[in-house]
Amino acid sequence: MQQIHLETKNLSFTYPDGTEALKNVNIQIKKGEKIAIMGPNGAGKSTLFSHFNGLSEPTSGHVEIDGEKIVFTREELLKVRQKVGIVFQDPNDQLFAPTVKEDVAFGPMNLGLDYDEVNARIKEALEMVGMSGFEDKTPHHLSGGQQKRVAIAGIIAM
Repeated sequence: MQQIHLETKNLSFTYPDGTEALKNVNIQIKKGEKIAIMGPNGAGKSTLFSHFNGLSEPTSGHVEIDGEKIVFTREELLKVRQKVGIVFQDPNDQLFAPTVKEDVAFGPMNLGLDYDEVNARIKEALEMVGMSGFEDKTPHHLSGGQQKRVAIAGIIAM
């Protein structure tokens, strides 16, 4: 039986204004599996994804990564964010690594590619979006447009 990499168990989330965004969501995503989450605006897709790497804390239920429940401490969240990357329309919801290079490398590294292949993909992706020379910059110190280009580079590198 294939090991579950990411799982939600009765995950629910209600915003402070009382809007119920998620109600008892149960998902199992196995290692190597590719899935798509689709739905109309306001359906809770972004809210769901914000729980996958600990950006949001559930109102009830929980998320597990490799069988370990996400614990909302700084140290544990850093570990989770090294395993789970997400791509959002707003780059501030995506960029979390200390440098641009590490952010773009996250996906390819999790594909198990060798070091040379990952570096080649980083270089090519950053060139394609006009961000060569920004490899060691902190993503959150970039302009909004530059952040969007780094987010796109992460997709291209995959």
